[in-house]
Amino acid sequence: MDILKLNENALKKGRKREAPDMSELCPACKKNGRIYCPHKPLLAIKAEMAKEFDKQDFFGPSPPNLFVGHFGYPSVNWGPMINLDDSLPDNPRDWYGWDFGKILRARSMQVRGQANAKVMQAKNSPGFARQGGGNRMLIDSQEAAMSSCKVDIEAHFSKKPSLNVSFHSIHQPMGPCAPLEKLRLAENPKIPKKVDSLVNEGALASIAIKELSTAGFDEHYLCRLLTCGVLGKKGARRLVPTKWGITATDDMVAKEHMKKIRDYSQINEFLLYFNEYLANRFWVLLMPGVWEYENFEGWMGAGGQYALSREYEPIYGRGDYAFKQGGGYYAARLGVCEALATSIHKQARAVVIREILPEYDLPCGVWEIRENVRHAMQNIPLKFSSKEEMLSYLQKNLKLPSSVIFSSSAILRQSRLADF
Repeated sequence: MDILKLNENALKKGRKREAPDMSELCPACKKNGRIYCPHKPLLAIKAEMAKEFDKQDFFGPSPPNLFVGHFGYPSVNWGPMINLDDSLPDNPRDWYGWDFGKILRARSMQVRGQANAKVMQAKNSPGFARQGGGNRMLIDSQEAAMSSCKVDIEAHFSKKPSLNVSFHSIHQPMGPCAPLEKLRLAENPKIPKKVDSLVNEGALASIAIKELSTAGFDEHYLCRLLTCGVLGKKGARRLVPTKWGITATDDMVAKEHMKKIRDYSQINEFLLYFNEYLANRFWVLLMPGVWEYENFEGWMGAGGQYALSREYEPIYGRGDYAFKQGGGYYAARLGVCEALATSIHKQARAVVIREILPEYDLPCGVWEIRENVRHAMQNIPLKFSSKEEMLSYLQKNLKLPSSVIFSSSAILRQSRLADF
């Protein structure tokens, strides 16, 4: 991997890591040098929800969400997400502004049913298997996932779910789960007519997502459709692991925006957008030129240790996966493309710099990246008369060493008459 390790001397002007309030940390977090302790809030959530978890049967309105794992592919664990707090929104887009504690609670309130299936069992999905046959629990879950609003369901687990939320340095926290034994829809899901039509027609996923995105369906709903295996030709549908589905949806929606962007006229100024949320700082640079995109991710650790990754694509896109940054690359790119295509209506060279501060020691998922960039693009940008003037400003304000970023950037090293 093209990772640049930055030394301590290069960061003297950078941000000092704040010493954590040791009184707020549990022994495990003190030992691991964490700044935010998720374990104490988790104990409070367990106490609050003790009665809810002391049962095997659940009934009520559930978010139309289906989780599909990727371990063991093509035989995967799948199951509906049952929300124990009906007041919590299902779409992470509505979570923007929440702190770590509230996000942790939202994750903890979602009980994940677990059942196993071959991904090709999705061929029995709605639109041509409503007459019976196939995996009935899966078919009901697929129809619930197609709904535009919450659906009342009845679920029975073979054992009581336990709230053992796992924490990882990269992946978002996962809530409680239990083996799913029975599932029944207690009401008819409200499936949009356009969605029902595309599913019945057997539209390819790329075509369906293009049409639905144009019609105003957001990436969260589109990802549900892709993940639950209702898109594509009727003999070839399959479940898609949620992790892959999120990235694939971000990629497909952004590519539709890029088709418009390449036909727009170029911007004639240098714009710098900024946003900070959940200890992530995002800088978005837009410069005159045909569409290009470059993304930097800088992880800032203890003792002045940093790691920086870079990904790039030219005007007509890239042919390989952005392995160095994974889903974060595609989430950030979608935020930029969305703004250029729908509000700015201009073509530009774009560079995104993500500074991940030490306080971000409870990763929340790529939705945070997508929403951070979206809000950056909604903020009023700084305007500069030249690239050199913009880079001079960045040099004074970046926490990461600007010299390493500037020297390794394919876009920022370009010299054009329009830059001066």
